[in-house]
Amino acid sequence: MSFTRQRFLKTVLGAGAAFTGGCLGTRNAPPMRPARSAGRLRVALIGVGGQGLVNLRAVTDAADVAEPVALCDVDETVLLAARDRVTPQTSKVRLYKDFRVLFDAERSLDAVFLSTPDHGHALQAVWALAAGCDLYIEPPAARTLGEVARMRMLARQQGALVQIGLRTATGEAFCRALEILDTGILGAVTVLHAWTNRPVWPQGNPRPEGSDIVPVGFDWDLWLGGAPTRPYISRVYHPFNWRGWHDFGTGALGDAGSDLLHLPFRALALQAPVTIESETAVPQTGESFPRASRLRFTFAARRRQPPVTLHWYDGGERPDAARLEPVTAAFGRLPDAGCLLIGSRGLWFTSGDPTPRHFLALTGETSVREMTRHPACRDVPQCLPRTASPQREFLDALRNGTPTLSDLEHTSALTACILTGCVAQRIPGRLTWQARRNRFVNHVAANSLVAPVYREPWGEPENQIEERRTR
Repeated sequence: MSFTRQRFLKTVLGAGAAFTGGCLGTRNAPPMRPARSAGRLRVALIGVGGQGLVNLRAVTDAADVAEPVALCDVDETVLLAARDRVTPQTSKVRLYKDFRVLFDAERSLDAVFLSTPDHGHALQAVWALAAGCDLYIEPPAARTLGEVARMRMLARQQGALVQIGLRTATGEAFCRALEILDTGILGAVTVLHAWTNRPVWPQGNPRPEGSDIVPVGFDWDLWLGGAPTRPYISRVYHPFNWRGWHDFGTGALGDAGSDLLHLPFRALALQAPVTIESETAVPQTGESFPRASRLRFTFAARRRQPPVTLHWYDGGERPDAARLEPVTAAFGRLPDAGCLLIGSRGLWFTSGDPTPRHFLALTGETSVREMTRHPACRDVPQCLPRTASPQREFLDALRNGTPTLSDLEHTSALTACILTGCVAQRIPGRLTWQARRNRFVNHVAANSLVAPVYREPWGEPENQIEERRTR
């Protein structure tokens, strides 16, 4: 490191203005950290239920390059269950409920996987970056635009790799789709439609009253972290349902948008959106995202590429099926989730399946065909590397110094789209986003949602870190 941890903390964490600074619209990647020395990477995982367990399996499957040395979860039952799945290294893995205690004790970590609710990402990332770790984070990168700007700045200062865990970003289908789209097969793409069957959790409801007894072994205060104090109510916030609440999640857009929109953002080199507007008539309920929404994003022209309009739909909202006849002709109906790119020479449809499929219809064709069966796709050369999983891509990047397809810098515009959309779902009217300043134009209410307000003592993590380091 070119500077000490203390100097790092004081320079990039200390000033409040730095928190919301930075640029979410740039696509320039920072210099890659050199490949680490020989020996297996020492990995900690924070959040080991659900997707966290998937990430744990991926780390244990990569035993040639990495080993899990520490697991952390606020739920003791989840933590012990995850430990029992770590074989044959079970006896070597240390367990923690508080991620701060983990970083106090583990001084030789190489990488950290964050698989916690959205509201925990940024604070946990600060501690991990201060400890000199590289990061793998489940999308979206954080709950607010200000938090993402802060994380980018810290990662640049540390020369750290921060990878966003986009599940479809490394496989054969995604890479092949990028290679084909890069040929310009669609001509000038000007319109995108993306829709999802999310939310599949309660959303659009007022906050309930009352409280329940916190389950034995579950630390509710640690789960809240820097979020506002809320009473524990069974299955209202935890597990899973936190996604629908402003304090904890990013709604249907945050849950599904990252994977659905990653391909067009990469293929079209989209920057952060210029304007965002909610088109839904569904009323808002103060602390929860709406049950359904329609959003319209506009993107500026790029080199040799025209402006783009993105239409987003969730909660049962859909594009007009009659306008998308090549898709409905192939499937018999409009699928429950998907993403459509409309260009001057044809259209491209990506399904919203866990393992997405890609389809193409050129001008004059009445039905889409899977890209592997379309004659226009057969002779496109392969140029992108394939990796078994995004987790393996991350670990290989650390070991070998190779780039990734979904690091924080390259996904910054996608993240800005998702998080400005989350603001637009709460603010009526048309919003204009200034990526270079990380703020909305002349809109006080919208800008109040850019940076979070953490409850004490979570508001100044740099002080907590230094205090613990000097004990």
